Amino acid sequence: MKKFHTKTFNILPVLVCRKGIMSMEEFRGRIKELQENLSVEVQILEGVIINKESDLTLLEGATKEADVLLLYKPYLGLGKCVIKIAEYNTPIILFKEAYKINGAMDALEYMWDKKDVWVAIDYPDMNLRLELLKVKKRIENTKILVLNADYPHWEKWPLRISGGVEAIKDRFGIEIEYVKSDEVVKRWKDMKEEKVKSIAEEWIKHAEKIIEPKEEDVIAVARLYLLIKDLLKEKQAQAMTMAYGNDPLPVPCFAYTNLRDEAIPAGCEADILSLLLMVILHYLADRPAFMGGIEAESEDDTTLIIGHCVSPRKMAGYETTSVPYILRDYHGEKFMGSLTAYVEMKIGQKVTICRLSGDLKTMFCTTGIITGQKKDVPGDCREIVKIRVDNAREFIHKTSGCHHLMVYGDYRKKIKELNKLFGVFTIEV
Repeated sequence: MKKFHTKTFNILPVLVCRKGIMSMEEFRGRIKELQENLSVEVQILEGVIINKESDLTLLEGATKEADVLLLYKPYLGLGKCVIKIAEYNTPIILFKEAYKINGAMDALEYMWDKKDVWVAIDYPDMNLRLELLKVKKRIENTKILVLNADYPHWEKWPLRISGGVEAIKDRFGIEIEYVKSDEVVKRWKDMKEEKVKSIAEEWIKHAEKIIEPKEEDVIAVARLYLLIKDLLKEKQAQAMTMAYGNDPLPVPCFAYTNLRDEAIPAGCEADILSLLLMVILHYLADRPAFMGGIEAESEDDTTLIIGHCVSPRKMAGYETTSVPYILRDYHGEKFMGSLTAYVEMKIGQKVTICRLSGDLKTMFCTTGIITGQKKDVPGDCREIVKIRVDNAREFIHKTSGCHHLMVYGDYRKKIKELNKLFGVFTIEV
């Protein structure tokens, strides 16, 4: 069973040079310098020195624990050793010293046709590469739950992915497990009342204002929230979505708001495609994303609108303080469990907006500035965010569908580099 949180990210330093050129003491000095300059949390394994081809046996056991090899090659020679090291198919970062890349570039000549091989120019360059490789590992060790997968509403979403959910495993390594509605409904009904009321009371207490919802609406969604948390823990999953719209379950909007604030990607409407991107942004940006449908502002080619009923309160980061929220009903509709939250977005905030294509081969990516929000639009989503972009018309013509993900900050560079690791092409506007 995958459980990333029990795994470390391991770097194996490997020195390739002829005997007598660099001692183990000097090599350990390089490793100490590495430790002092890394900003990414990693585990550095015991270094290995390769002076001749027969020394390659030292790597056989060591590489099993390594997520990346940090290959030091200070001088020319031992090309056959470099070729054999590349055959382990472990990601390799080539390095010597900051801005002294001659040895690294020489090593590159022996393995330029291998994927996952990079030359680090300096420590910031190395830190970026390690961060992306660590994010990739976390994505590959993610498990997603789909609740109520026997509802007809779920069936339309996998059809939008070329190759279905099996393609997700092939591209990103992500596992998906289904939970049928009988189990979800039964557990929702059997949830212990005292736990449910305690959560509901906290939500009510911390709300800045409550407009339409009643206490029973909050209790119904708190019951669903606790059910989801239990299932995630039992099945060792890190993200989820659910098909909904059948009684007696409520809409999960405010449950999702809380889950995302707790670093659990939760995708609306059983949209597995958007949830995949939410998982990616969660690990890459270390903050929750706002998911919503795209609309264009009338007669304005610089303004787009993203609207939905689930807004995280920690858009600035998981460790930040939650912004205030107002409890509202869902689209102005009155039914048991009609509960969403209105949250003020930060005006002037730069954001990254993305969408993954249905063939999982391209990702649309751009940036914009939040300029405002619409409130109390009859029958519409509770969270409607206005964003200024360079060219709204080009945005719409180049993207691949309705739902997009928005995250605070500019992550275009990191997204583009991470996409290369997965073989995904980035479409920038």
